[in-house]
Amino acid sequence: MTTAWNKSQHTSFLLWDIDREFQNAYELYEQLRAKSGQKRSAWSRLAARSPDDDLAKALSLGREVRIFMQTGKKRFGSRFEQGDSTCHTALEAQLIRIQYEVRELLCDSAVSQAVSIPYDEIITTSRSIRRICLEALYAQFDRFSTPTSLLYLPPPRFKVQYCTFAEQLREDLISSEGSSLQTKRLRPRDRHDDREICPDCDTCVSVATHSGLPDARCILFSSHVKPERGSTKENASYACNSCYKTFDDSYAFLDHIFQKQIGSDFSCLRQSSPDLSIHELDRSLIEQCFKNCLVRELSRTTSEKAAVGQVVVQEKEIELKLNSLTSATSW
Repeated sequence: MTTAWNKSQHTSFLLWDIDREFQNAYELYEQLRAKSGQKRSAWSRLAARSPDDDLAKALSLGREVRIFMQTGKKRFGSRFEQGDSTCHTALEAQLIRIQYEVRELLCDSAVSQAVSIPYDEIITTSRSIRRICLEALYAQFDRFSTPTSLLYLPPPRFKVQYCTFAEQLREDLISSEGSSLQTKRLRPRDRHDDREICPDCDTCVSVATHSGLPDARCILFSSHVKPERGSTKENASYACNSCYKTFDDSYAFLDHIFQKQIGSDFSCLRQSSPDLSIHELDRSLIEQCFKNCLVRELSRTTSEKAAVGQVVVQEKEIELKLNSLTSATSW
């Protein structure tokens, strides 16, 4: 299996890349301050905090991430440094986010005639990136601490059950009157906390901004899925209505939607049907998918039974069920 050089499939490497981008953004911000000739003496004479101080402090990955990374390394060794795909997905999204939603904003300010830095937007995004990186490490630590059974693919998904609030919001947006639905902020007194609460399922939606999607907030609330019964997850998950892929990170989902809207090579529509129309139906492909799912589940059951000393399912049983499946799916 080959890995692209420009993609760090390693938790510690991804964190290093994010920290490097924070440092680059901080250096660019210092250059902007020097360019504008800002003076701090006026702020030092007042008992007030400068927005420059808040922004400079926000442009850092933070020591909490580094400390917890060391904690994970002491507990699990190099395995925690390498991480898993779930953590990689969240960190990769934050790496893209800091490049386009933080550094690009500072670059735009640098080339403009009058230096105008969007302080609140950059501070909110930077703090959100730092929080999500820490949450990704916490979640990875919990997964490594909890013994799991043999890994297997989830069952195929042919539809998505969105939250009731999301469904109502979709209907309201289709109508000409618009929507009057309201949400509430998780921390109303913290203007730089981008998290909001769904009034129906009580999950937390991290309202990330995306430079290519002005209606990002509406997309997130209208696309978050209904939590499974008994689930203890506090953060919302989001699902694409084209490929049914789910995302735990809001910015990763927004970038997925953005790639689909612009029709890029990373679009799920292009990847799912490179040569055929997305509305065409390949019956043989569907039949083969059902067969693959059956073989996969039977193989998993066989492995689990073998692990506890039970009878192993024979190949004849698999062939018999495949034959019956072929008859059932014949068109």
